[in-house]
Amino acid sequence: MTQSSQVRRAVPTEEGLRLLLDPYLCFGPGTEQHRGTLAEIAHDAAALGLALCVERKSWDEAATDPDVVRRQVPLWRFEPLLKIEELPLPSKRDLEARFMPARNEIDRADLRLLGALHARIVELLIADDGRLHRIASRAGLGHRVLTPCDALAWLEALAGEARELAVTEVEPRAALSNPALEGMLAEDCEPFDPYLASRLEAPGTRVLVSNDNRRPVALGVITTESPELTLAAIGCADGARGSRAVEPVVAAALTIARRGRIGLRALVPPHLDHVLLLLDLLQFERRGRDRHGRVIFHHGLEEAAARPAAGRDAWLWPLDAASHDRLVPELAGATQAELFPATPAPQTLGSPIRKQLLAGRVSREPQPGDLLLLLHARAPDRIRSATVTAAARVSRVGHAATIGELLAQCAGHPCDSLARLRELLEAGSVSVFDLHWLGRLSRPLPVGALIERGVIAQTPGVRTRLPAEALLRLAPDLALA
Repeated sequence: MTQSSQVRRAVPTEEGLRLLLDPYLCFGPGTEQHRGTLAEIAHDAAALGLALCVERKSWDEAATDPDVVRRQVPLWRFEPLLKIEELPLPSKRDLEARFMPARNEIDRADLRLLGALHARIVELLIADDGRLHRIASRAGLGHRVLTPCDALAWLEALAGEARELAVTEVEPRAALSNPALEGMLAEDCEPFDPYLASRLEAPGTRVLVSNDNRRPVALGVITTESPELTLAAIGCADGARGSRAVEPVVAAALTIARRGRIGLRALVPPHLDHVLLLLDLLQFERRGRDRHGRVIFHHGLEEAAARPAAGRDAWLWPLDAASHDRLVPELAGATQAELFPATPAPQTLGSPIRKQLLAGRVSREPQPGDLLLLLHARAPDRIRSATVTAAARVSRVGHAATIGELLAQCAGHPCDSLARLRELLEAGSVSVFDLHWLGRLSRPLPVGALIERGVIAQTPGVRTRLPAEALLRLAPDLALA
């Protein structure tokens, strides 16, 4: 027996974190595109010591179901799996207050999955059904439900093998000649926009593409038909549904709108549930539907400068090179030797708006609404070394004392490796800061300039709260790119 097969047959649960798998993804008709991803999830979870679970009754029934047997669904591919007993429905009170009535067997199956989350039988749920994600979001459980694509990317990050994701711009005609992009346009966009072809030919149209290891997984078509910028079409590859592929495209569109000092409108077909939920999370406002049935979203003119919420503080937060690269991938690898590369590197226009920062818990730390100014610590060969490069606003603060608690709060976010997370916990409880990304500063602000102005006395080695008067002195330099 090989070492690999030994890992796959074990069912490690040492981390205390349980990931529940919607069994329909494994054997339901039309879910074939997820099988490779789910097999990788099962393998990676086992290698990391996490328990991937299914309901025993549902799994046993599927193994003998005539349709599943006829289609020769290879259920063995998804092992190792931890079989747990029948999942309970939420109580009648919870169904009325948080979920919805169970009207049929499909409702009961979905509500049992969400009931397991609500009762803390499991910590996370892997499911693709947009309806299930909507119900979870209304019940306050949306952050604990991941699509297969998002779950796999998270597990790979925990293993220290995070995949590269970059947003690039392509010529509109090139998008039509690329089979992957043409397929997204044909499936997600053209049925809801009979004028899409003419929009792609119109002056000023831009096509942004999200690439996963150079493979297109999502796209956005930006037009300038109205006084505002319009994200007139959004598409996603079948196997890449979720926030990870689409959010950087939306972030890039918001950045372009901010640079033009205008608002952003987005038109989203009703079948793109994950995009609809994402824009709600990103504080877009719903404004009805257009005549083609698309939901109209609006995001007002973004602030031109970084500032905290009213009555909140500002902090200077030093980051080592690796942490800075993860939070600000647009600037990753910017070394002196790469100032004049032989061939232009692909332009990265944006990265996710929702980011996360982990640090040891201390008595005084940033709170929701506070502004974080990210300082790239001094490092050799980095042209932005010892400068303030970007800004973010704290949206939530959580705390974790165990690896299971920490993993549950990091789920779905680009994160450090599991080994690094364990190192953080060895020193004590960890604070988890959910951030709303404001963007890069238009001009990096050297630490030397802060010292000269009396904002700080020396280069900080730890997070440092800035007095209100110091923030006022910095205000002219906090313009966003």
